[in-house]
Amino acid sequence: MKKALAKIQKTEINTYIDEFVKARQKYFTVGQEWLEAKVTDEKIYVQIDRKQLEEELDDMIKISLQFGRVLPLEMKIQVRKVAGGAEISYMDNGAGSWRCGRIYAPEKAGRAASPEKRWGVQIA
Repeated sequence: MKKALAKIQKTEINTYIDEFVKARQKYFTVGQEWLEAKVTDEKIYVQIDRKQLEEELDDMIKISLQFGRVLPLEMKIQVRKVAGGAEISYMDNGAGSWRCGRIYAPEKAGRAASPEKRWGVQIA
C-alpha cells in the first residue's frame, strides 16, 4: 500500500480558513446550519499540508452535521496566533455540550511540521 507524501507548503492561514468557510457555506440550509470563520487581518504564515487540513476540518463539520441534533447548528472555525505558529479551533453548539477540536500549524517546517491534533470536550 502506497502512502501519500505530505505536501507541506507555506500558507497564510487566515486567508486559507476564510476561503475554506466561504466555499462550504453555500451547502448549508439557511436557518438550520451555519459555518463561520473568526479570523483577523493579521498575516500568520504557517507550514501545512493544505489537503490534510481541509480533510480534518471537513471531518469535524461532518461529525457536527451528523450528531449535532440542534437547530440552528452553529459551527465556528477560529484562528489564533500562538508561539511558533497558529492554532485552528473548531467549535459547534451541538446537543448537550460544545464540541471542540484544535489543530496546531507550525510556523517553520521541520520535524514538527505535521499538524498536531488536540481533541477535547468543553461543557457548556
